[in-house]
Amino acid sequence: GYFRSTYHVHDLKNDKTYRDDGIGGKLHFKTASYEGLSLGASVYASTQVFYDDNGPILPLRGDDDKAYAIIGELYLQSKFDKTDLKIGRQELNTPFADMDDVGMIPNTFEALTVVNNNIENTEVFVGQINKMAGVDAVVTDRFTKVNASDNMQLLGLTYKGIENVEVAAWYNRLHGAKVDGIAYLETSYEQEFENYNYSAGLQYAKETYSVGKDTQVLGMKLDVEIKPIGLLVKGAYNNIGENTANSGFGGGPFFASSEFLIVDHAGKNGEAKCLGIEYDASLMGIDNLVLGLGKIEIETASKKKSSEVDLVASYEFGDNLEAHMVYANVKGINVGEKDAKHFRVYLNQSF
Repeated sequence: GYFRSTYHVHDLKNDKTYRDDGIGGKLHFKTASYEGLSLGASVYASTQVFYDDNGPILPLRGDDDKAYAIIGELYLQSKFDKTDLKIGRQELNTPFADMDDVGMIPNTFEALTVVNNNIENTEVFVGQINKMAGVDAVVTDRFTKVNASDNMQLLGLTYKGIENVEVAAWYNRLHGAKVDGIAYLETSYEQEFENYNYSAGLQYAKETYSVGKDTQVLGMKLDVEIKPIGLLVKGAYNNIGENTANSGFGGGPFFASSEFLIVDHAGKNGEAKCLGIEYDASLMGIDNLVLGLGKIEIETASKKKSSEVDLVASYEFGDNLEAHMVYANVKGINVGEKDAKHFRVYLNQSF
């Protein structure tokens, strides 16, 4: 598990400065396997220390801003040969349903999932999600339905049989929801050449609306690491079709994203592009320190622009102790987000 503490400052233009903090963590327990069966459970908890003025910006506690604990994982797991079946509350990281661990307690899901690796270099994922709780849920501190009685069905396939290439295909079904189907393709390529590492990616999403036009999202990214100077340069671009993109239940898979502004903000016929750098300070003699700077720019169909600049830093102290800081300057008024300056710092101790 882990122990976590955090402190947030949200300075909203034409509003006030919100301050919040939290302390808590996760405790996980799993039985030994018996005849391929095991039980697992995780308790997550969060409470304030000094401040509790966050509003709906980034929830750190329960729906009433109170301290809370939740059994975020409680599952029966069965492992036979190359098949892994899990029933119950669990952590998931799929393209359109993921943990998005940006606060005190991540998203977890009540689900049935099956992962199979019988086909060489291929992983098949089949699942159904009934409920979720956590930072992105409608109600943070208890499990509620993701799509009424129809739930959400998932089918995914990942292939790694080509050197340096990974291909993934997913389909998410949400019968009766506003966005009732999401087909998703992603491919990535990585290569090392002398003192450089390259990583390129392409993505395509087709999202069908139960009412209104369907939409498509195209994306590309390129990362280049210059190893002799410890510098990583990253760029990404997304183009949105005739309706608003939907990132699903969590942070979403789209390449052009930031701490607060995401592809969804661009609306129909919009676009998002971002550029960033990361620097490994060990080359300056400061081991375990990584610094990052990034900017995203979103343009709507009416040519209105919004942007966000993010400054991040992370440091590993050793003995499983890590700290990281995020500063975000958001100019989002043109896409429905308040102009604001956000500061967050976290301390994590895993055990």
